[in-house]
Amino acid sequence: MQTTPKEPSSIPFENDPNFYKQLAQQNFKRMYALAKFFLWVSLGLVLATVWCHFFFKSYPHYHSVYIIPYGLMFLSNFMVLLLANPKKFNQNGSLDYYKQLEEITAYYICWLLILSLSISLIDFHYQHHTVAYIMSLVICASFFIMRLRYFIAPLIVAVIAYILNYFTLDEPYIRYTFEMHLAIFLTPVLLVVAHFNYQNFITSFQQEKYLCRETTRSRQLANELAAANTELQRLSATDELTKIANRRGFHQYKAALEERVHPYTLTVLMLDIDYFKVYNDYYGHAYGDMVLARVATVLNHIALSTNSFAARMGGEEFIMLIPDQRPEEIVIIYKRVIRDIQQFNLSNAASKVSDQLTFSAGAYRGEIKTNDEIEEFMHKADTLLYDIKKAGRNGFKLMEDEEVLYHLQPIIKHKRP
Repeated sequence: MQTTPKEPSSIPFENDPNFYKQLAQQNFKRMYALAKFFLWVSLGLVLATVWCHFFFKSYPHYHSVYIIPYGLMFLSNFMVLLLANPKKFNQNGSLDYYKQLEEITAYYICWLLILSLSISLIDFHYQHHTVAYIMSLVICASFFIMRLRYFIAPLIVAVIAYILNYFTLDEPYIRYTFEMHLAIFLTPVLLVVAHFNYQNFITSFQQEKYLCRETTRSRQLANELAAANTELQRLSATDELTKIANRRGFHQYKAALEERVHPYTLTVLMLDIDYFKVYNDYYGHAYGDMVLARVATVLNHIALSTNSFAARMGGEEFIMLIPDQRPEEIVIIYKRVIRDIQQFNLSNAASKVSDQLTFSAGAYRGEIKTNDEIEEFMHKADTLLYDIKKAGRNGFKLMEDEEVLYHLQPIIKHKRP
């Protein structure tokens, strides 16, 4: 049974900027959302307190004491909204920058808990409950992703304040006693929750990093495989000896031509090395292979410069597909082929027409209206090539429809004795 690879047990992240970047970004968004919530809550409490103080004579006078913590909470959260906007988060910051953001978030949590504690102490003296601090404690411990050291100090201060406040009472209220015990009990519980949130974030970061690495590796392997497949397809369509397209490559180019908008002009030029079999027997196959390679190089170079295509169809036979060229340009292309090959000064003592390497060629030009006509043009060009060979080789014939556009009669040079 196959098993999936396990992720590494520990991935170093202590000095990884990406870890602190994600941590700071998460806490930045949460701090902004929480500040927006507490801003509206504190604003509502401030307005309600002011309204009741001035318009309700029966409203207890001590409620004006709440203005100070409510006002501080409103102002501090208003400043957080101005300075901690997630849109201002620097995505390309340094490691120190992200660590500073983590400390700023910790200061905000401490300040929020201190304000909530002060409100709860006032609540106890006048209304005999401490709900504000307990709610803020639960929200901060479960909402933020922070290390325990940022929670321990304000929680210890809060517990001490609760205990001292309890012993200052002449007759402790049962409700306060319950809430004090609840706060003290929730302190280690919420520390565990905060620790769990932080460890869960670490685990998620490790998994994400592992998945990113595996995804990158998979993409790299996929790209290598695609490159290998592309190279394999290229090699399968390339003649091993001459390094130009083979018959398969020819059919691929032909298929591409069939996708063109019809009609269009096409010339099929078939070229054959004269007396190549006897050349091989006379000079040996090594020289024969050299000749094929040089001829192919010339044809491919001319094809690339004229937006045409050249391929070796087998043996000593080559083909060129030349789209969108006038008859006189086809003749120029043929003459370039002969001229460039003659520059190699390739001898052929076994030839019956010349002591130099010669060629027979036939070309058919016309307008392609249907894809089947490409095969028909090939057949007609091959027939013209056969006519040249039958007439004595070393010639060229170009036709369009039934009209001969150019005919270079077979030239038979008298060989030197």
